[in-house]
Amino acid sequence: MVLIGNGKKTVFWLDTWIDNCCLAEHFPNLFHLSNNKEASIDKMGMLEGYEWIWFFSWIRPLRGQNIGLLDQLYAILSTVHLDKDGEDRLIGKDNKKWRFSVKSLCGLLSPNPYTNSGFSFAGIWKGIVPPKVEILCWIAIINRINTRCILAKKGILDISESNCPICLAEEESVDDILLHCHKHWIIWSKIIKWWGLDWRCPKSLSDML
Repeated sequence: MVLIGNGKKTVFWLDTWIDNCCLAEHFPNLFHLSNNKEASIDKMGMLEGYEWIWFFSWIRPLRGQNIGLLDQLYAILSTVHLDKDGEDRLIGKDNKKWRFSVKSLCGLLSPNPYTNSGFSFAGIWKGIVPPKVEILCWIAIINRINTRCILAKKGILDISESNCPICLAEEESVDDILLHCHKHWIIWSKIIKWWGLDWRCPKSLSDML
């Protein structure tokens, strides 16, 4: 990911520089409506005194849920502090000298909880399924899907909105979305029956590794 300095070398929407995510993927609706899809961070606002003010230009005025998405984006950006005298730097998670290396990149792609489990992330990238499915599997395993539970913990949603909108019974977590939601499980059961499998639902995704 990128450690932000003055923001001149980092593309606001397309680079991974905040909250371990690409904003274009996190806010696809806003990205689609943006007039500045390839603008660097320093072109997306200006410094007023000691405060950075964000400016956005849209293809058309935002309406409905997109206004709420913009509020979520502002909440995430509220933690950003640009350094007008510093340069953007590519960093590795555990590299204290702030130098990018292949080893540190591997560390980012294979988080610590799975390094000793015998699980190989390389098994995901086989091209057996479409790339979007591979990416979904990867971010699910490393618990990077922005579920309602995670968004509530970040303060983007109210804690009262953290329940699964499908079953309304449990907090919407990765395990709930992919395994435990009883309405989703109806679909899984039919697939398992079609394939003639004998399979019991694990407690969590990590139990499947």
